[in-house]
Amino acid sequence: MMSKWRRNATLSPLASIPLSLLMFLHGATLCVGQQQDLAAFSKIGPEGAGHADAIAAAKRLSQLGPDRLIDVLAAIESATPLGRNWLRVIAADIADNGQVPVQPLAAFIKNTDGSRDARYVAFRLLKDADPDLADSLVDGMLDDPSLQLRYEAVAKVLEAAKGAEGEAGVALYQQALQSARYPGQLTEIAKSLREAGHPVDLAAHMGFIKQWQLVAPFDNTDGVGFAAVYAPEKEYLESPQHTVSQTSYAGKLDEVSWQTQSTDDELGMLDLNPIFKNEKAAVCYGYFEIESPADQPAQLRLGSIVANKIWVNGELATANEVYHARTGVDQYIADVQLRKGKNTVLVKICQNAQTQSWAQVWEFQLRITDPNGNPLHFER
Repeated sequence: MMSKWRRNATLSPLASIPLSLLMFLHGATLCVGQQQDLAAFSKIGPEGAGHADAIAAAKRLSQLGPDRLIDVLAAIESATPLGRNWLRVIAADIADNGQVPVQPLAAFIKNTDGSRDARYVAFRLLKDADPDLADSLVDGMLDDPSLQLRYEAVAKVLEAAKGAEGEAGVALYQQALQSARYPGQLTEIAKSLREAGHPVDLAAHMGFIKQWQLVAPFDNTDGVGFAAVYAPEKEYLESPQHTVSQTSYAGKLDEVSWQTQSTDDELGMLDLNPIFKNEKAAVCYGYFEIESPADQPAQLRLGSIVANKIWVNGELATANEVYHARTGVDQYIADVQLRKGKNTVLVKICQNAQTQSWAQVWEFQLRITDPNGNPLHFER
């Protein structure tokens, strides 16, 4: 029987799982043919690239016994985005072939240094096989690096909060607020706390950047803008400690210059469409500066449904050429090193030319945190 969750799960780029853990979970190694089959999913690309080999590999792998489930989950790490979705389905097929190894799955899930979204796939399989064991793991997931697993833990706290009264309920909502990252949960928590007389400024609580310098639109016809180095980007990379100039640039339609814009969205989302008249096939640059009290590690956590790049002090922090796949708080996480004193951040947000109703969104949100996701607050 096909597991009911697997067609709906969304996988994102994954971190590595220590080889020592995998060897502990199952002793026998894969044969060469099985290793080659798993490797096929690291070669799947757009327009059918690698699909023939992947189809054949999927047929063979789907017949494996559940004792090979961990191998398939571990292979998600090196797969392409399309390949990861195939492996998700294969893992669920394998789980249907016999008794799922619940203890190895539990160990896989509990390894927080492992692959974040692959651990969530393992959790969903474990929840199908042993709901009580899966539920017992949830209490320790409020600060889990996998946001999907954290969602499960926050949901459990919210259920408890709804059944509590007075300050006991408030305390539970406040506990959930510290860990929640999904917009639906965050707004639910804020609403409940406000109704209880404890107002919450979500944007401030999460550390979202609300005021920006913006310049747009530049050309992104046929996706050329993602790699193109337009004048504001060139100017920034040549002198990343500069303050944005008052220079006008040759834009896609006319001359453009920097302008100050801010957002009142409680999750810091800045909608570019009303600012730039719903321009399609366009690039926007956003810029801001912060004063750090010391040299320190930090993370930039971006939510953007369209392609994006971020630089900090002239160094590229992350680049994601993905259009209209999904979006969410902390969708892209980039480790950076802040300097004591002034730090500059340049963001590039690219909209494509798709005309479907679901492809009209052109917006982003950004927050700065410590390496554990706790917001950092700076002078601007």
